[in-house]
Amino acid sequence: MTTPRLIKSIGRSPLRLALLLIIPLLFACFAIAQSAHAFSPEPNECDLIGNMAEEDDAVAKLGTARGKAAAGQSIPKEHNKWVIPIDFTKQLQCASGSVIVHANLVVTFKNVPDVGVVRHELKLEGFRGTATNGSRKLEANAKDLKFLPYVKVDSKNGGPAFGFMFIVTGPGFQQGVTPLSFNVIYNANRYKFRDGKVTHLNADNTPVVRCR
Repeated sequence: MTTPRLIKSIGRSPLRLALLLIIPLLFACFAIAQSAHAFSPEPNECDLIGNMAEEDDAVAKLGTARGKAAAGQSIPKEHNKWVIPIDFTKQLQCASGSVIVHANLVVTFKNVPDVGVVRHELKLEGFRGTATNGSRKLEANAKDLKFLPYVKVDSKNGGPAFGFMFIVTGPGFQQGVTPLSFNVIYNANRYKFRDGKVTHLNADNTPVVRCR
């Protein structure tokens, strides 16, 4: 009979329509997901190791830069004037413990005709010193700062060099004890110059510290 077939056909129409709409939508979603995956792939193990290596290298470079600064690398200040950072901690018997010294030594050079560039003046700036046993404040007198009269030069490195020294003083560990006094000596600070100007200064970073 005609009537049952018509009813059955009408009953299946919404389902077919839904399938016709859903299937293309699923294909479209799958295509978009594949495209996004191709554009930004998830990092694999090699990528993670590479990123870690780059971070480690950056930290190593930062550590190297800080190490150079702490080691007392000289810094050009202006025309033939350089700054040598002084930064050390030493154990001294006369201090009954350690002494900590921070300062900037400013060295000025001058150009002498037919001779070259020679060291000229010294100045100690921003001095801070402490004897840790008793937290005693230390001082450095400007009149005690001077060039060394003679500097032994390593023939392998060559080039002109200069040395300098200064005296640091402070109170004794306790009342009635002899005041603290010690020498600080920086030897063989080598430099290079060209056209009347200092182009490089390799500062000594191993000071000799001796009780007086």
